Amino acid sequence: MALDIEYVKERHTGRWVFLIVLVLILVAAGWFGYRWYTTGDLPLSVPLVSADSHVDESTVTSAQVKTYTVDAAHPRYITIPSIGLGNTRIYPVSLNSNNLLQAPDNINDAGWYSKSSTPGSGGVILIDGHNQGITKNGAFAKLGTLKSGDKIILQRGDGNTFTYKVVDNQSMSIDEVNATGMTMMGKTAVPGKEALNLITFDGKWVPKLGTFDRRIMLRSVIDDSAN
Repeated sequence: MALDIEYVKERHTGRWVFLIVLVLILVAAGWFGYRWYTTGDLPLSVPLVSADSHVDESTVTSAQVKTYTVDAAHPRYITIPSIGLGNTRIYPVSLNSNNLLQAPDNINDAGWYSKSSTPGSGGVILIDGHNQGITKNGAFAKLGTLKSGDKIILQRGDGNTFTYKVVDNQSMSIDEVNATGMTMMGKTAVPGKEALNLITFDGKWVPKLGTFDRRIMLRSVIDDSAN
């Protein structure tokens, strides 16, 4: 009888240990899941969604690039030699219902804010693009590596080209972007100079926000020696 009682106690103790371990695992999983959802932080390299699942990752063919047309004064292609980006289509984009600048549908294209200036007009041109999709890098994946003096080339719909040189390039948090960044991007880095300002995503994907937690904010001005 004593042996039977001891066996039952051991069995019950094992169950309690199992339940405690299970609860701890669930609590830890819940905590890390919450952290990932709200901040994008992960304790390990876990294959979870890391970009907008609605973006188009399909390849843009050379024929699609060649036959793409826009109005004569609008930007048609962007080329950035130092990061290997050539003749990338530029689509007009606008602000969404939350007053946020939209990005192009395809990660291999760029987006021109249609209420900003056009190449050769002397104003500020604002262009954005994707850093990545779910499985592939986007057109602006290497934008953050550009340095002062690097060249960026825009071609208009009429075939005329305009060369710009980078003045500054920085990564900003969303809070910084909302506080001062977008105002900065609406201005030229050098007073009196036509400007081309580029934006892309950076940092970690934050599911709660449905976006990345940082932005690359690059400013360039017209290169008079090349135009």
